[in-house]
Amino acid sequence: MDFAGLLKETWDRFIAEIAPLVLFTLVGWLLCFTIILIPTVAGGWTRGFLAYTRDGTAPNFEELWNFDDFLPITLMIVLGVIGISIGYMLFFIPGVIVSVWWMYAMYFLLDRDMGVVEAFGASKEAVSHDGFANHLVVFLILCALGMLGGALSGIGSLLTTPFAFVMVSLVYLELEGHGRV
Repeated sequence: MDFAGLLKETWDRFIAEIAPLVLFTLVGWLLCFTIILIPTVAGGWTRGFLAYTRDGTAPNFEELWNFDDFLPITLMIVLGVIGISIGYMLFFIPGVIVSVWWMYAMYFLLDRDMGVVEAFGASKEAVSHDGFANHLVVFLILCALGMLGGALSGIGSLLTTPFAFVMVSLVYLELEGHGRV
């Protein structure tokens, strides 16, 4: 994987629509305060950023409260948190491995209309087939972005979160054979 190219393309796409992407992220965060809308926001962010990276269309704010896939997304979040948490409790490394394997599961769930378990499996298979080390580097970049965003009382996350979503969407599209990473 060409990481320099990935970061450059992510930056170019992020900067091209920075205001709508940051506003889309901010509105999602505000909706998450209701707790019940967390699954709709997670799905909306995935759909919105994927549409932006795939087609260049601005994220549709209505996606942030789209309840179409509410139950599968909720189940994915619950199972993902449980599985990844257990992995981190088992001496940290298994948590990292599971985090990397399942990094694209939400994309498979929503973009490919898969079931929850099938999406987890498809994500793991895609990561394993493409080279675990490549996606470990992507995961480490995401961790660095999270730390950078949180360094300024979390305000920096208004920039690092949409940047990270654009990057992960680009990598997902590459996994699906539609990208140039």
